[in-house]
Amino acid sequence: MMVLQLFHQSGRAARDQGLIMDMQQTARIVGSQIADEVRMAGQGVPLFAASFDPGPSEAAAVILPSSSANRIDFRAGLSNVETGVATPGPLDLTMGVSLALSIADGAGFAAGKYVYVYGPGSNSAWLWVRAELTQTSRSSLTLIPRQTGSAGAIVHFIAAPTVSLEEAVSIYLAAGSVRRATANDMTDPANPGWAAANEIGRSFSALTFTYYDARGNVVVPNALALRAIIARVDISLTVRAADRLTDASQPQYSLAMRTIPRNLRLRPAN
Repeated sequence: MMVLQLFHQSGRAARDQGLIMDMQQTARIVGSQIADEVRMAGQGVPLFAASFDPGPSEAAAVILPSSSANRIDFRAGLSNVETGVATPGPLDLTMGVSLALSIADGAGFAAGKYVYVYGPGSNSAWLWVRAELTQTSRSSLTLIPRQTGSAGAIVHFIAAPTVSLEEAVSIYLAAGSVRRATANDMTDPANPGWAAANEIGRSFSALTFTYYDARGNVVVPNALALRAIIARVDISLTVRAADRLTDASQPQYSLAMRTIPRNLRLRPAN
């Protein structure tokens, strides 16, 4: 009986230790995945070109207005779909007017999606246009320009621009599950339509995002001007053990991570 009791105690201790290790591993895996995603924020968005704009534009903002302390929505080129315009410059794009472009490679583009067209303009400035795709092929894209950061209805590129696919990601906590969704409708640049979310972790009790500017000041992302100066995102999360331990407790494990998205503009201190 003593041997049997020791055996049961050992089994319970091993089970408890396994639950604790699984809890900690879950926190590390999910935290690392979120941090890796956030570091990609802004990839494929014409941030360099937008830096020449007189002010921030919702159509080129990386952090979306639906972001909060408990959710982060951002633009990022997940599939890295990008191509060059094969038609030699100069090139004029007019807002609302359809135009067919010869391109190097149309793989990954599809009608109904949105793209950024960006490249050099006159007077050493860079320009960008956000456009809706209406027809695609391996060698051409037909698009309708919808937004731009420059004044006037015509955007004049002095050389062949680059075209990149607009994509967005959402990460949030719902009913104890950390979920990740991708945008399937970018018609409204400030309010994408989201596809069904996938679960990337369960048994979480907290997921918090804190936003900072280049000076290290906390930024609340409730206005475009504030979201445009975000340079860092800190992530904190808390996960519970998947089941109660032998002593009926259900421990929690918290993890904090600091992320600096590679493609956000880091504005110098004034």
